Amino acid sequence: MDQKALVIIGTILTIIFGLLASLIAWFAGGKDLQGPARDAIRQMFNFELTYLILAIVLGWIPLIGLLLILILWIVNIVFAIKAFQAANNNTEVKVPCFNMIK
Repeated sequence: MDQKALVIIGTILTIIFGLLASLIAWFAGGKDLQGPARDAIRQMFNFELTYLILAIVLGWIPLIGLLLILILWIVNIVFAIKAFQAANNNTEVKVPCFNMIK
């Protein structure tokens, strides 16, 4: 796969498919990329993993947890778009997440 397709899969498609999209992009060749494209895919994978953990924990809180999960989903959309734009502009992106994959 080419770099542009991997960046689209690893960033924008995480809005719909979540962790699965960034996981596919990472294993399809994201770990072999260099520069901002690799960093964007890695950051989104780490963010999606952090998001999944937070969603599971917050899901146990009635009512307020659902509201917080909705807010996290909106934040997910914002950071996916920011990561995509940063990868296309060859700039570095910082996403608030636990760095599980370095």
